[in-house]
Amino acid sequence: MAINDWWAGDGAERYWMEITVRDDLGVDLNAPTLNAAGREEWGYTLVTETRPGDVVLHWHATLLGYPALVGWSTVTGPLSIEDNYSWLARGTRGRNRGVATTGQGWRMPCAEFKRLARPVGGQRLAEVEPRLREVHRELSERVRGSLYFPFVFYRPGQIRAAQTYLTKFPAALLPVFAELDGMAPTESPGGSRRVQDSKLRRAIEQHAVREVTRYYLDRGATHVEELGKPYDLRVVGLGPERHVEVKGSSRDALAVELTVNEVAHAHNHRPTDLVVVDRISVRRLDNGEYATTGGNLRVWTDWAPDERRLAPTKYSYTLDSPTGT
Repeated sequence: MAINDWWAGDGAERYWMEITVRDDLGVDLNAPTLNAAGREEWGYTLVTETRPGDVVLHWHATLLGYPALVGWSTVTGPLSIEDNYSWLARGTRGRNRGVATTGQGWRMPCAEFKRLARPVGGQRLAEVEPRLREVHRELSERVRGSLYFPFVFYRPGQIRAAQTYLTKFPAALLPVFAELDGMAPTESPGGSRRVQDSKLRRAIEQHAVREVTRYYLDRGATHVEELGKPYDLRVVGLGPERHVEVKGSSRDALAVELTVNEVAHAHNHRPTDLVVVDRISVRRLDNGEYATTGGNLRVWTDWAPDERRLAPTKYSYTLDSPTGT
């Protein structure tokens, strides 16, 4: 699933809201990698977007006898994937099914849970409804795509938490609630999440390259060479020399990230293939490394990037002379 990370690069956007009935608030964020139907859900996948030092607000449905924001904690990390993760969906269908689902799950440790001196419930949300709507409107005008907003405007005067597990809590909502004064993110401790992420990302990338190499050798290639840049594999023995761009993911890949150089090379060299290996199973080992298996391999033969399918995710801005003093 491609998350619409509209907050990327904004150092103020480090707030999330967990919606739960769990007893151990502030211990971690945890969610299945896939739902009971075998599909990704953004409310689960957002766990992977959190970073050490981020703030998680906790909305609890029953702790006070009514749904409310009851506290907050700090993300510590590192993110991990675990097997034999069991959960029971809270939605109507999940409750009706009444059977826990077992699979892989995301886990992001948290710490330093603090109770709010003044919880924020439905009555308080109704009081600030105009300001909540204003924040939602301004974000909708500025952001293209999903906001993952924490609240749903059910009817006038009645606001509910979103029906999911984890949401983005926009920084623009903080001034709306005096109850949240003093809550702030911290610096990432030692960059541990970044190291862990790089290990996980590298394990997935290497697994995808191995699977794609095997794919071409099984089809009669005499030589497959791994390069990495500006393309991943050079394939010999299947007609003209073929260049291959490889993308790997543990999720369902509906979109992939491409660099400017990767796009340019695909346009300039023919034939080029795009091969995506998604749904790779990942298991974290005791030594902190990752073991990978499986995956769904898809091939776009003689691929040339379609400009209509390319969407900018970053810009390089050339600075001119400053005008301030």
